[in-house]
Amino acid sequence: MEQAPRIPERYTLIEEVGQGGMAVVYRAQDETLKREVAIKVLHQHLAGEPESRARLEREAQAVAKLRHDNILEIFDYSGLDSATAYIVTEFIDGQTLKQFLNTRTLGFPEIAALISGEVCRALAHAHAAGVIHRDVKPENVMIRKDGLIKLMDFGIAQILDFQRMTVTGQLLGSPAYMAPEIIEGKQVDLRTDVFSVGIMLYLLATGALPFAGKNPHEVLRRITDGKFADPRTVKHGVDQVLARMIGRALARRPDDRYPEVALLADDLGAYLAEAGLHDARAELRLYFADPAAYEAALPQRLAAALTESAAVHLAAGRRVKALELWNRVLAFDPDNAVVVAALRRLEGRRRLRTAAAALGIAALLGGVGSAVVRRVHGRLVRPALSLAAPPAPSPIAPAVTTTATGSDGTASHRAEPPGAHLSRARDSRAMLDHEPAGRGGAAIRTFTLGPTPQNVDVYLDGHRQFGYDPDHTTIAVSWKADHVIEFRSPTGCCFVERVEVGPNHPLPSDAIIARRLKWRPAHLLITTEPSSGSARVMVRDLNRQVTPTAGHPGEEIDVPFFADDDASKEIEVAVDTGELFATEKIRVRAGERSRHVVKLRAGAN
Repeated sequence: MEQAPRIPERYTLIEEVGQGGMAVVYRAQDETLKREVAIKVLHQHLAGEPESRARLEREAQAVAKLRHDNILEIFDYSGLDSATAYIVTEFIDGQTLKQFLNTRTLGFPEIAALISGEVCRALAHAHAAGVIHRDVKPENVMIRKDGLIKLMDFGIAQILDFQRMTVTGQLLGSPAYMAPEIIEGKQVDLRTDVFSVGIMLYLLATGALPFAGKNPHEVLRRITDGKFADPRTVKHGVDQVLARMIGRALARRPDDRYPEVALLADDLGAYLAEAGLHDARAELRLYFADPAAYEAALPQRLAAALTESAAVHLAAGRRVKALELWNRVLAFDPDNAVVVAALRRLEGRRRLRTAAAALGIAALLGGVGSAVVRRVHGRLVRPALSLAAPPAPSPIAPAVTTTATGSDGTASHRAEPPGAHLSRARDSRAMLDHEPAGRGGAAIRTFTLGPTPQNVDVYLDGHRQFGYDPDHTTIAVSWKADHVIEFRSPTGCCFVERVEVGPNHPLPSDAIIARRLKWRPAHLLITTEPSSGSARVMVRDLNRQVTPTAGHPGEEIDVPFFADDDASKEIEVAVDTGELFATEKIRVRAGERSRHVVKLRAGAN
């Protein structure tokens, strides 16, 4: 512990519990109120700087306005005239979200939504009081031992009803979580915090930051460019619904984002409610008590709740929403029997509706034909038999008279062979219901698609048809010839997955084509400082007991990705020249070529 700071006698310091760039945090006892507190003390070398003191005061003033279960409560503040600059807050027995994420990756996007929803609620309360946080990140989110989420560190908060305070040439905040308007020196507002929450939600859901780089400058440039990988390609299980929320929160232009964080909280709440997770705090209490056990039980819970929600939407005629929910199940359970059966029933009903429409059109055409006969000739002409209950064809059935109207308005009559009207009915039904006029398979087949990852383009016979999403989940093909359906990743992360269909191939079970695309290897080129072409490079997968891949600087090394990997993963690179040595952990993405410079040092690891 550093030399004890000079603070009022009512506080007894117990231990140092953390350090930041500006302050040291102590656990202490408030002897007057007999409770544990946390005391954040400005570093001695900063205590004389007016801006550092102003920032601490700004934090005290911001948090003093707020009373919310998800916001760290402030009890006391030293004031500007005190020799020691400090604030006293409630003591949180727990860890930061950053510390938690250093030990594990969240297994399901629903858990990311639970945590982010609590942060959104804290921010919504702050925004209602006119306070913008401006530094939302996992380091500033505490997890109490009972699972309660606490947002803290309002040190660079902007209080909207105070005069704006800036520092010339200085960016306040963490580069990886900054909104474009902060980087560009534009006015910030409530939507600035929405952007930071979007980055955190992306990180929690995928395990990777949307904007990353080798240095802060590169990170800031990528943020201002507004380009990031679709989260569905980064982590298995991230679905279209959550991806849309992330995309809206991370919009480059503030006008394209959620106008307020409360609306993002509402969308996250609805997303969780559809999955049966109605009480976020209760769920997080269970999760943080035993993350492994919680995640082991979660798939069964999610599947049951999502399929039940899908059934409700389907009964209300919201077919696209039902498909969206089924896709969420298929994202973590591609062979779910309940969803497969539901999709089969949905396809069956679609065919029945189409058949009924065809029969109605054929009957209407028959009625129009008989009406023309009556009008033109003033006499009754035997109409076609009802298609609703057609009689069985008979070799002695009488001929049926039909009428054709010529260009001059006159009508001619011809006799059709027995049963011809039935053939016409079958032809009409086939045209609308994709059923064949003759024997054999259907003239058109419709397949329900289920690719993983879901961010794929669908091709038919080499031509792009559409990008897969909840509105585009089926594809119809002619059954007169064989075809090739392809799933192609627009990001290049995966090998193309091809499926051959047609009369010469077995029909996919239940007309569902579900495929998991195989990851392409990452391609890594290592160089060293100082340069050493003879050094030995070893690349090791940190999560697998597999033989490391060997190579040399300047050579491209393939890093294999396995079926259960995510689209990016952390690997260890070791470089050894015999005299110089270094090891580093870096992150690579499937299918992506990247370069990395390893700085060598003397001595062994």
